[in-house]
Amino acid sequence: MVSSNPPGGRHPHSSRRSVFVRQPKAADAPTGAATPGAKPAAPAVTTAPATPSLRLVGAPGPNPPAVLRNVGQPITSPTDPRWVLALRTAESLQGSLITPEKRQRLVRLGQSMGLTAFDANLVIAIVQDQARRGYAADYCPTAGELQLQMVPLPRLSSVRHNFPGRRALMLSITIAGILAAEIAFFRWILGG
Repeated sequence: MVSSNPPGGRHPHSSRRSVFVRQPKAADAPTGAATPGAKPAAPAVTTAPATPSLRLVGAPGPNPPAVLRNVGQPITSPTDPRWVLALRTAESLQGSLITPEKRQRLVRLGQSMGLTAFDANLVIAIVQDQARRGYAADYCPTAGELQLQMVPLPRLSSVRHNFPGRRALMLSITIAGILAAEIAFFRWILGG
């Protein structure tokens, strides 16, 4: 098992610590006093130590460290854009992969909810990573919830700006205004 702990210390996000264990070597063994005229002793044959020179001591706790639990903004609503995009991503998974076309649609969906393209791709990557770790597609958003919390929530103004029907709404308001002005003009000419 490979550890990401820094050598000789505790990693701030882990309850394990690295302990260096030095195995004695044959050269470290005390030797008797050398007698004059005696032949030098043959070098001792040593075998590899039975225990590794580095051991991890301690066990990870059942809950994630408090540092990770308090990072970012928690997902409190089923309409949270990060959660909605994570669920849509889980539905689009084929194993742990997503086709480029589906990825583009998911990024556009994220942008329409106010996420940046980077944040939308980050949500997709978090869900894919959980699938690569062996979680079922339906469980991937739940398994990656702590990571999803680190993606910033979109500001309300960016959500209004990226609303998908905004152009159509503005166009229909403009056309309705023009028609109302024409009707008023014709009534004025005919009636006045």
